[in-house]
Amino acid sequence: MLRFARLHPWYETAVSSQNLAACGLPGLGNCVTHETSTIVFYGEIFNAPADVSPAAFLLDGFLTGGKSFLATVNGRFQAAVWDSATRKLTLFCDLFGTRPLYWTRTADGFLFAPQIKTLLQCPDVSRSLDREALVDFFTWGQYLRERTSVEGVELLPPAGFYTWEAETGKLTKDRYFTFPIGSLDAENSESSVEEVAEAFRNSVLAQTQGFPLSENDEETGLGISLSGGLDARSVLGMIPKELQKKMTSVALGVPGSADHRLATALAERAGTNHFNYELNTDFLENYDDALTEMVRLTDGQYLSSSIVIPTLNFYREKGLRTLLRGHAGELFHMTKAYAFSMKEADRKSMANGTLSPKIWAFQHLQAFMLDGVKTDLLHGISRPECTEMARQSLNAALDEVGGDSERENAVWRLYLAQRVFREIPLSMRKFDSFVNVRLPFLNRELEEALFRLPSRFRMGETIQHFLLKKWRRDFLKVKNVNTGTYIGAPAIFQKFASLKHRILAKLGVKGYQPYEKMGLWLRRELKPLVSELLLKDGLSDRGIFNPDTISDVVQSHNSGKNHTYLILALLILEKQMRFLEI
Repeated sequence: MLRFARLHPWYETAVSSQNLAACGLPGLGNCVTHETSTIVFYGEIFNAPADVSPAAFLLDGFLTGGKSFLATVNGRFQAAVWDSATRKLTLFCDLFGTRPLYWTRTADGFLFAPQIKTLLQCPDVSRSLDREALVDFFTWGQYLRERTSVEGVELLPPAGFYTWEAETGKLTKDRYFTFPIGSLDAENSESSVEEVAEAFRNSVLAQTQGFPLSENDEETGLGISLSGGLDARSVLGMIPKELQKKMTSVALGVPGSADHRLATALAERAGTNHFNYELNTDFLENYDDALTEMVRLTDGQYLSSSIVIPTLNFYREKGLRTLLRGHAGELFHMTKAYAFSMKEADRKSMANGTLSPKIWAFQHLQAFMLDGVKTDLLHGISRPECTEMARQSLNAALDEVGGDSERENAVWRLYLAQRVFREIPLSMRKFDSFVNVRLPFLNRELEEALFRLPSRFRMGETIQHFLLKKWRRDFLKVKNVNTGTYIGAPAIFQKFASLKHRILAKLGVKGYQPYEKMGLWLRRELKPLVSELLLKDGLSDRGIFNPDTISDVVQSHNSGKNHTYLILALLILEKQMRFLEI
């Protein structure tokens, strides 16, 4: 089973005397035994003493402080502790669940692993699809809560604390920490934009400490994924200038992309060793392999275009060991948060109670997947039934984070509890398989300060404009790719600049091109692959979906309609079923 956890030849494996195993990038996993307790650990801890291994630090704290201790740990990790005396197994992970850990029960046992494929090597594990989970995936573009596409296989939740007793078979599900419901948006809040900015800067500094700063040290192994947006530049801007000059920055994009142009400008100001990696259409010739690899790395539990797969080895070629990324920065600016993007008018309506978060979420989160699809997608489940099942699942997820009682803040909580938990770890798993990824926007102290800040400050560029103005004013002179103008510009300027940017992009002007053109590629270069995987002898023949609906979706997209995400989701499921052999 361990061979499936070894994603690449250079992975290290550690096996304890209790046959618990850690497998992954060198230096991130180890096993430690203290008396009758053994821990298997994988990941990083940022507030552990330098002279103690993370595994030993975690085991000692777990044995003496339990859940209270774990709530103080700052890091990205997954761990299991086996007590041979009591024959109890405890699984836990970091506060945000950033390293996926799957589990399932069999008739006489309990299995856990970072890959579903590993669990499926046990013949007692179900190989049936969870049709209710599929409804979520093809409605919202992701699985909700702890479900996966495989029946009976679940994901350990953020701050998950699960205990299984071998003698009785009893499983206790718990969490060692949750952000208190009702703590958001008090108008007399003690939190301020400055406090949030300070917490963010401290998080960045904590995750970059220990890298050499002397002039004699030319290589640090530290890199950052840079773009023309707000989040990555905010991370870069908080790093000490001496370290910036010893870092490598990498920007991905098609030739002539705006991200390349703006990331280069930021890198010049920081003095990083910068590379613009071009996503040329040459990789489309091997896109089938890239899609297969993405599914292998994520078990197909994630909706991804897979376009970064060919770039991953580039980071190792450049000597990078640790990579900073700006994921979850949308918590600072929910006007630009993918399907979770909110307008100020919607925020105000939810704040005064005239708009339910459940109504808003149901209307916004599903449109990009099934918009324009009028017939039944899943075989045996009508569209009305599918819609109702998806609504109930979403409502359950919202209820877990306070639902209507949290008003507009339920959207922030849902983003953190669902998109951050279900999307970011798997998105990062692609990069994590090659380099160690760090995510400064995910930090307990930062989120607590952010949650106490009134929501009107968490909509646009307020927080990041403040922190860059205070610590890296020259970064404000580089436009934000998402608005087409400078950070902090009035709304009317942003609207005009965004329109100008879109017009120049459509005209093909170099320096204004989008990050990728997946919709176009699916109807042009990738058209044969779509037909092979989805139509005759492909997904259509598995009895899961309505073949006529799949055919209509493909034909509609080829004629100019936009079904990019739905087609990608269908491709991923077909590849997943082949990989998992279900």
